[in-house]
Amino acid sequence: MTTSYFFLRLKRFFLSEYFTDAFRIALSVLSPVFVLFSLGYPEAAITAGLGALNIGVTESAGTATDKKISLLISVPLLFSISLMAATAWPYPLLLAIVFSAVVFCCSMLTSYGPRYSILGISLIGQAIFSWGLKPADALAFSLFVLGGSVWYYLVSYLYIRLWPLRSLKHAIAECLASTSEFLSAKALFYDTNAPLELSYKKLLSLHIRINEKQELVRSLLIRDRQAMSPENIEGQKLIRIASWAIDLYDQITAIHYDYAFVRKHFQVSGVLELVNKIIKLQVKELQMISDALQTRRSPRINKYLAETRLLEDRLQYIIDRESESNASMLTRLKHNIRQIDEYIKAIRTGIGDGDAQVQYAHFVSVQDFSFAPVKSNLSLKSPIFRFALRLTIACMVGFGLAYVLNLGTYNYWIVLTILMVIRPSFNITQKRNKQRLIGSLTGIVAGFGILLLFQQTEIQISFAVLFLVGFLAFLRINYLVAAAFITAMVVLSFNVYSGQDSSIILERIYDTLLGCMIAFGAAYLFPVWEGGKLGLHIRQVLHSNIRYLEKLYDEAIGAPTDVTDYKLSRKSVYTSLAGLSSAFAGMQNEPKRSIEKEKDVYHFQVLSLKLSSMITSLFSAVRVKDAMFHNTNKDVLQIQAALDTLKKSLYNMSSKYASAEHFESSPVIVKHADTCDGVLPLLKLTAEIKECCKLLS
Repeated sequence: MTTSYFFLRLKRFFLSEYFTDAFRIALSVLSPVFVLFSLGYPEAAITAGLGALNIGVTESAGTATDKKISLLISVPLLFSISLMAATAWPYPLLLAIVFSAVVFCCSMLTSYGPRYSILGISLIGQAIFSWGLKPADALAFSLFVLGGSVWYYLVSYLYIRLWPLRSLKHAIAECLASTSEFLSAKALFYDTNAPLELSYKKLLSLHIRINEKQELVRSLLIRDRQAMSPENIEGQKLIRIASWAIDLYDQITAIHYDYAFVRKHFQVSGVLELVNKIIKLQVKELQMISDALQTRRSPRINKYLAETRLLEDRLQYIIDRESESNASMLTRLKHNIRQIDEYIKAIRTGIGDGDAQVQYAHFVSVQDFSFAPVKSNLSLKSPIFRFALRLTIACMVGFGLAYVLNLGTYNYWIVLTILMVIRPSFNITQKRNKQRLIGSLTGIVAGFGILLLFQQTEIQISFAVLFLVGFLAFLRINYLVAAAFITAMVVLSFNVYSGQDSSIILERIYDTLLGCMIAFGAAYLFPVWEGGKLGLHIRQVLHSNIRYLEKLYDEAIGAPTDVTDYKLSRKSVYTSLAGLSSAFAGMQNEPKRSIEKEKDVYHFQVLSLKLSSMITSLFSAVRVKDAMFHNTNKDVLQIQAALDTLKKSLYNMSSKYASAEHFESSPVIVKHADTCDGVLPLLKLTAEIKECCKLLS
């Protein structure tokens, strides 16, 4: 990593929403603390700051309506739970009953989605602090918590009213940054030094991230009435940019060939080096646009345009001297490159053809705030219900140990550690356990080092504030770093508050160790193994690809096609493949894993990625009447045969997701297919998927 690249990454981080939000949240939390401290109310200052912080850590990207609903739900719940726990703490048995009920009920908020899952964890955290701080006056304590939380939300709501599109711009910028990484990974296929298998692995991992970013963009954009209003010029521009950003990813995936064939036939001619260089220039341009969106600047004109055109001219020179079949393939490749250039230009300028016919409301689901989502998860079959039971039991074990062992003043940290580590997924729980341990130990060393170097209280408080900002900045992107920052902050803050009592460091160590040990054991309690859900994910991928291929068939026969249906089927393919990739990644860290099954599932993922890319490429070919698709009856029959093969694969996996009837393939013989055989590679690929499904069924 070069020094310039490091400073570029550092600049991007400080200009990103993660850091600016962290700075704003820290300022909102510390303002009432400093005011109340200066007025001579130290306990009230800590309590109000705690209320603001517990709401602040729940903040995630959202619309003004999201903030308003969160205010109406979170603040009363935070006050109620604080009052119940603060009232019950002198009575251990009553507190145990109240605390177990709070943990279970708040864990079930996960039924309403990620935003309310984070809220549930924050509410449990407030209950733990209400017990641990042992307030003398429960009502006064809870009222100050209420005041801190209301103050924070007023500041947060004011911020989003003043800069309503800030979160959306950040989401689009992150989507473009992830897309540029995906495009960069595509360049590896034209680098003979990069193994193809590793290149596919990188694509699959990046696909998960891009799918998450695209879903966030859709959610923020489509649910924001102000942005969607035709009178909002900036909002309409962002709608077009977001649509082009998603279509750009679609175009990038369309650049798919038999890369072993490509490397073998074009290594000497110089095609590989030229395409690799062109793609890298496009990556730089995308990153520049992403940075401009982050910093609210207008993107510069494409300074790489002249170099890109020169490389394309050299590519055309080679194409003119190739055989007819090779020239046809390279011409398609050049066309795809030009299409990517056009999308990048449209995103940079905000000028281009929009999708006026798309019904955007179909791309997001409406939030259901009734009791139905919770009711549907009140079963041991539900992963959310199992998570709630697991977290409740683990927290109560930690609660009991805190009372029995009576390890010190801050023994509630045992339960806080358990709360921060345990997650619905076994894989994420174990990962966070390691991150918590390493982060806490690192934070203790950093905090202790500062205590030794600087005896002045003012300097220690300044470092504590910086560490709070660091914790908030990294909480959503790197839990290990966040854990290190919050631990160092706690060590410094409590050292100042307790009058230079260094015993807090030792207490933090064994409380963290105990909490991590309990969380590690609890991960095996009512576990939800990702390996057991792979069959479902595979069937969903097959089902989505069938829908997508059916749209291609309709396009090929000239049937009327709806842009919204096409984009929904494409979205379904990407989402289902991301779900499978995520489950597969989780399965690899589970104790009951099958190496042979892993190989087959990975092979299925690669084949599915190739299939979606090939279908996208054929869509493009059909629309522009490319030589790749001759629009003959034979081509249509081959698409039908591929479709039938996929349906058979789905039926073989499970009749639950397929019709009970058997599908008869069209009478087309699959000969050896190379890169230039048009639709024929589709038949070969679906036949490979069918064989792979036999191994997995």
